[in-house]
Amino acid sequence: MQLKKIKLNNIRSYEDEEIKFTEGITLLSGNIGSGKSTILLSIDFALFGVRRGELDGASLLRNGADSGYVILDLIINNKSVSIKRILKKSTSGIAQTAGYLTINDITKELTPVELKQRILELLNYPQEMLTKKSMIYRYTVYTPQEEAKAILLGEKELRLETLRKVFNIDKYKRIKDNYKVLISELKLKKKESAALIYDLEDKKTKLKENEILQKSLSENIAVTNYYINKKLESIAGVNINITKIEEQIKALNNFRKESEIVSLNIKLKQENHLKSQLILEKNLLEIENMSKELNLDIDIVKIRTQIEENNKYIMQSEQELKEILRKISELRTKKIHSHEIKDKITKLDNCPLCEQTVLLEHKNNITNREDQKLSEIANDIKNFETKEKELEQLIFAAKNIIENLKIHESSYKVIELKKLNLNSKKEATENLSKELFLIKEEINVLNNKKIEITSKLNALINIEPDYLKEKAVLDSLMNELKQMEIDRAKKEQELKNINLVNIDLIKEIQFKEDIKSKLEYYIKLSEWMESFFLNVINIMERKVMLKIHNDFNTLFQKWFFMIMNSESIKVRLDEEFTPIIEQNGYDMEYENLSGGEKSACALSYRLALNQIINNLISHINTKDLIILDEPTDGLSSEQLERIRLVLQELNMKQIIIVSHESKIETFVDNIIKVEKDNHISKIIC
Repeated sequence: MQLKKIKLNNIRSYEDEEIKFTEGITLLSGNIGSGKSTILLSIDFALFGVRRGELDGASLLRNGADSGYVILDLIINNKSVSIKRILKKSTSGIAQTAGYLTINDITKELTPVELKQRILELLNYPQEMLTKKSMIYRYTVYTPQEEAKAILLGEKELRLETLRKVFNIDKYKRIKDNYKVLISELKLKKKESAALIYDLEDKKTKLKENEILQKSLSENIAVTNYYINKKLESIAGVNINITKIEEQIKALNNFRKESEIVSLNIKLKQENHLKSQLILEKNLLEIENMSKELNLDIDIVKIRTQIEENNKYIMQSEQELKEILRKISELRTKKIHSHEIKDKITKLDNCPLCEQTVLLEHKNNITNREDQKLSEIANDIKNFETKEKELEQLIFAAKNIIENLKIHESSYKVIELKKLNLNSKKEATENLSKELFLIKEEINVLNNKKIEITSKLNALINIEPDYLKEKAVLDSLMNELKQMEIDRAKKEQELKNINLVNIDLIKEIQFKEDIKSKLEYYIKLSEWMESFFLNVINIMERKVMLKIHNDFNTLFQKWFFMIMNSESIKVRLDEEFTPIIEQNGYDMEYENLSGGEKSACALSYRLALNQIINNLISHINTKDLIILDEPTDGLSSEQLERIRLVLQELNMKQIIIVSHESKIETFVDNIIKVEKDNHISKIIC
């Protein structure tokens, strides 16, 4: 990984600033509190975001600002990567919002967690760091000055635990802890398994007893089946006899039914013959009487002519009557009109047209004229009313004549119908005579058939007792068969129940056998883990720790000697990775060292830690970058010169040093100077 540039907007003492980085050694220079550490924290924030208890938004966002952001441009595995993380203030506090990740000009908006996950993938860091502290970055790339001192000066157990996590060898401790849990679980499993298989042999014995009972029941069922088959053969023989008898009984019943039908038909035919004979005699009498009645002679043509003439007369009279009624209506209308004129002229004082006064003489003239008209109208109405009454009387008389004529016409029709009925009677009588003859013939045929059927019935009359005997035999056989089948069903059900029990027993035995196998496995596994596994883990841990300790100690001594270049003071690591300082043959406490010696010791420890981690985790993509926070405090001018050799020996593509020592400016490739003015940090070159 190589840093290219970082842009800070409203981050701590920075309002809006961009810092560019190059390959080689870069010096972040400036007075204490000028804003150098802010740049390093911003790089950390851009990569991994805020972390509770480690790096929070409130410590990054500039006071008084509502929002801020960091944009970090870098190269990872020849990919151009840009990361933007945003901070926003709200009523609930300062928090990250969604950020942006650009890889080779392809930008995606991601949540803070998604962004961290993608950065871990790009850096090839373990994904477990998504929810844990970034130990690899913290102890290979950038360790804040205070944290570096904490490793050296902290408690041994805490330092050892921290280094175990950094070196990724705390897994051995986890393995041993898990071993204890597993051993405890195995003991529980063994106890549970032993409890589950305590009755395994009893189950096997029960299965064997059931198998013997199964065999016995199967043999008994086979014997029962043999006797059932024999019984079925006997029943089949009886059924054949019964079938034959039933066929004869069926024939007997058919003959009986046929005899009954024939007898019934004979009875019906005889009844029909008697009825037909009576009807014939009645018809002959009616024919004789009807012939006497039909001797009347009526001139129907003359009657119908007279009816037609009277109808024409009635129509003409009714037409004339309508005309009279119309004229009477007109005269009555005129009468009303004359009365209206008289009434109006009497009441009229002035003429409505000329407005002149109407004289009494003129009124009398009009009244007299209208009275004369009314007299004439009254005479005409009286004459027309007289004619109306005469015509109504004539029409009534004509209608009476028509009614009488229609009575004669109806009598004629009745006679005609009776004649038709008479002919029908005669024809029906002839047909009835023929039918009587045929019925008599059919009765003779049916009597002969009845004699024949009676003969057949007499031949089969003794078959029913034989049927009852065979039926009794069949019932007895069926009862015996039913009892055998009940006995077989009981045995089969018992066998079925035993089979089901055996299935369950087999499953249970198999289950317990599996548990027994597992128990044996648990016992062997427990023995193996207790006698072999734990020892192997301890040996592996010791060897790994010894190898790391040796390498760490060698590198620690190497870097310390390069910085101090003195045989009088030496360093080494004890078993807990605690620095031991030896001066002139005597061990010294770290606190008793000079400022330069402390810085040399801390820097050596830091560089050794960096190389050990990079060697152990060779696949990470941050091996070519290291950030050293104030590594030279208290070093002499000569020791600062030797720092140049140390940095060259590191052979890293990008080294960033935070320091206010002007001497370092002489051997770095790039200088970034930070200055704070009026609480605002600026890059001045």
